[in-house]
This record gives sequence, C-alpha cells and structure tokens, in this order.
Amino acid sequence: MKRSLALLLALALALSCAACGRGGGSQEEEIPESSGGKDVERAPALDNVFSVNSNSRYSKNPFVATNHANQLICSLVYENMIELDNNFEVVRDSGIISEWKCDDTGKNWELTIEPGHYFSDGTEVMPRDVSYSMGWAINSDRYHGRFASYQGASPGEGVVYVTLGIGDRQFIKLLNLPVIKSGTYGDLGPAGNTPIGSGPYCYNEEGDALIANEYYPGYEELPVDTIYLKEYNSADTIISAFEDGYIDVVINDPSSYTNLGYASSNEFHTYATTNMHYVAFNEESMLGKYSYFRIAMQHAFDRAYLVELLHGNAVAAALPMYPTCSAYPAALEDRLNYDLEACRNILIAAGVQDYDEDGQLEFMSGSPVEIELHFVVCADSSAKCGIARRFQEDMASIGLKVTVHELTWGDYMDALEEGKFKSGKQTVPVDMYYGEVKLRNNFDLTELLQPRDEDNELTNQNYSRSKDTTIVGRIERYLAAPDSTRADEFYQLCDYIMNTQGSLIVIGFEKQQIITRRGVCKGINPNYGNPLYGFEHWEITFDDLDAAPATPAPSALPATNNNDDKGEKKDD
Repeated sequence: MKRSLALLLALALALSCAACGRGGGSQEEEIPESSGGKDVERAPALDNVFSVNSNSRYSKNPFVATNHANQLICSLVYENMIELDNNFEVVRDSGIISEWKCDDTGKNWELTIEPGHYFSDGTEVMPRDVSYSMGWAINSDRYHGRFASYQGASPGEGVVYVTLGIGDRQFIKLLNLPVIKSGTYGDLGPAGNTPIGSGPYCYNEEGDALIANEYYPGYEELPVDTIYLKEYNSADTIISAFEDGYIDVVINDPSSYTNLGYASSNEFHTYATTNMHYVAFNEESMLGKYSYFRIAMQHAFDRAYLVELLHGNAVAAALPMYPTCSAYPAALEDRLNYDLEACRNILIAAGVQDYDEDGQLEFMSGSPVEIELHFVVCADSSAKCGIARRFQEDMASIGLKVTVHELTWGDYMDALEEGKFKSGKQTVPVDMYYGEVKLRNNFDLTELLQPRDEDNELTNQNYSRSKDTTIVGRIERYLAAPDSTRADEFYQLCDYIMNTQGSLIVIGFEKQQIITRRGVCKGINPNYGNPLYGFEHWEITFDDLDAAPATPAPSALPATNNNDDKGEKKDD
C-alpha cells in the first residue's frame, strides 16, 4: 500500500510540475518575514512537507560534492560501503560490506558484499559496483587522499579483493565511501551528474525532490515518502528558510568561515570529526630547530580554550587521535598538560634564561641573544587567532616574546611554503604556525609528518622542514599492527613525536552539527561519514501531516550571490 501511495504521489508531483512549469511562468510563494533567532517552544513545518536545501551551482555527484547541502542530499541517495560510529569504529550490520579480513601483512584484503542491497533501478549491488566505486574514489579530489597505499581492487564471487602497497590493518575504516552502480559515474540524471545509488531515496523525474527507493531494505520504515529540494544560496536566506520551516535540516561547520548562525531554540546534534587543530614548528628556525624548545611548548597551550572558543563544538586532545577512540593513549595526557611553570622550567634547564635581568628570556649563542618568536595563523578563523593570542599572552607572562601574525589564506600558505614572509618592510622567519588537517579515519600521520623528499619538495601538509627519516617507519608499524598491539604501537609513536622530538602540538578536534528545528525530528544519530545515518529510524512530526500537499513545496527565494556556501574542506 505504501509503495502504491508513493507512486501516486510521485505521479501527482510530476503532473503538477508539468502544469506549472519550471521557468518564470510559475508563481512563487512569498516567504513570510523570518522568525530566525526567536525562542519558540516548538517550530512547526509551515509547509507541512519535509525539505532540505540544495545548491545547483555545485555537483551532486557523491565523489565530487563538497557543498554541505549537496553532501546531505548524497547521504540520502547513496549507501556507504561501511559506517563508522563516533569512536571511529566500524558499525557491524550496517553498510554494504558485511565482513572483511586481511592477511598478516595488512596488504591483501577480502571484503564480503552483503546481499539484499539494491539500486533504485532494481538491480542488486554486486562486487563489481563496489570495485568500480573504489576506482572513482581514488581519482576524486574528495576522497583520493585516503588511498595513498591503494594499488587496486578486483571483484570476485560475492567479494572484492583489494591490494595495498603498505600494510594497513585499519584500511576498512577508510571505506565509508558511497557506492554507485557500475558504468553510471558520468550519467546525467534529472539533478545533473547523478550516478545511480542504492540509498533510501532517489531523484524524481524532475530532479526537484527525492522519492523513497522502494528497493531499499528499510523502505517500509522510512519516515516520509518525499523529500523536497529547495534552493537557498546566501546565508540570510538559508537561515530564514530554516527558521521559518521551509527547510527542515541543515549541516553546519561551526569552525569554518561558512559557519551560519542559527537560533538557540533549535536542536543541535554534534558528531566527531577527524579535523585536527595543531601547532608545528619550522625546524630550521632559530629556536624551532631545538627539540628542548619544541618539547617545552607542549605545555604552553590551553587546549580547553579551543572548546570554549568553538562553544563546545570541539574536544580538547593532546594526541593526534580522537580521544574517545579505543587506541587513544590517555596515559600520555598528563605529560603534555597545560603548565606554564613546566614550560618555563624546561627552557631554563636548557639555558634559555633572563641573562640581562630585563624580564625577558634570552638564549646563549656565544653571548645572550634576545628572543622573538614569529607565530603565523590564518586570519579566517577567529578560534585559531584566539588560541594564538592566548599563547602570546601566556608566553609574555614567563618572559618569552611572541609576535602573532594573522595572515590571509594566500599569505599564510606562502609563508608556510617559504618558511618566511614579509612583515612591513622586513622579511621575518616562520618559527611556529597554527594548522588544521583532516586526518584519515585510521589517524595516519604520514602526510603531516614525513620529511621533504629528495627534490626538496614539501609533502602535502608538512611545512616543518623536519629531517627525521625514521618517522614514516614508526607510523607504518602502527598502521600494520593487529588489534592486540595497535594501542601500544600508537602510544610509542605519540611518545616519540611529543616527548622525544616535540615536533607536533595537538590542540584538539572539531565537531560538526546537524541542526533541526525543535520538536520536528527524533532519532537522529549522525556520524562523520553520514550525517543522516539511520534516516529510516527518524521520527518526523508536522503540525498537520495529513494536510501535506502532493504538489511541490513553495519555491525558494531567487539565488543571491552574497555569502555563498562555498569553500568547504575536502575530505582527507
């Protein structure tokens, strides 16, 4: 009966679209004055339909989509190979891959495909589709970073065989990737470049709504038969449409310059990410080249201040792994705590002292040398700048002069690559910098810490100019470790990075948000790779659900060019 109703609703939707047209001939319904920011007991869905935002300026291909709104749509149209929880562990009995195993080297994997998953055209998901999807992922800007050791995949009878160049027994955690039907990557569907997926919804013929996929295993439990796609492109129209009930769920990155301000009366559902904030050094600078100085600075940052600046949308961490993960070496935390006295004592013990009794620390290089550290940070983030300023104040309190340089993105990146930058008429060295990196789900630090190559080129995220040639081997031992020794290997790796070399200071990890209006949605359980995970278990309530029209939801306001939702971080 539900399937018949869904078909009738889709037919009615198509007929109504044909009747009103998609151009200027249709009459747009005016959106009333925004109630955004007002506290309400419950925010009803004013149009009695469930809608999400869409952005036609960006791709809806799941391997290309970087726009937050379109990523949300993709999570409804495509299933992931596996799902991760907020501790970055694989969720059993969820996703298309049901079982997995690897050999003792961690290089050769066998992935079992769960039967009973079907694309929206009724064909069953097969190993060739998973292998095909991996092939496109490795070539995509969004996902290719996690495939650094990937050598290839081939389909078998109910399984996919994967070969890696470097042993990684956590490779399965990298596979929260969308699956598309083999041969459909370049398909132009009603919503643009939209390959066929096996998720709970698929596009209608007009491309302006999602309709329930009758072949989806949880079809009968889906909370709504139709999800309407609106289009609001500026910050003010997105917020107004959300607060007034014309879109019902949004994704938000509180640390990004694209962060949108929503009323506190809404419901915020946070989830863990691998977006790590850290401080690193130019290891060719005056003090950055000394390990004692780098180790002293481990105690110089108030990590809890990041959580405060991001209004709880972060978690403090002293080590390069999300702190709720099972392998997180909590025993090291006390050795890396915020302690200005410990910081000063390490410096004094190494000969950095106030030799001329002027209240400022100097270091001895034949004779006392005045210290001024140049710390660069990207000015786009108020939270990062806030951490840098707090550090500057704290160092002044122990007699160490720090100058913070808040640079535009382009100038910031040039400074990291060159190791120096212009400040007024002077060229000054970069001593320290505040960075952010999106780690892989297995917390592989290779691209962040491996030294430059033989051609003197910096590798991806590494701007430290480190000459430590042992670090990659240490990381690889952690990646190849079995479950029984993984935590110990990560402990040893972190102890070496923080307490022996001091080459990386971890500040914490960001959280992101799914936001719904109060009282409308229940059962929300987002995760990093799938903000709408378990959508079939949601409960969606409208003031008058029975009155929901079978016609398209009211048209969106015309797109505007200010404050576009763009520039989101690429995955990995």
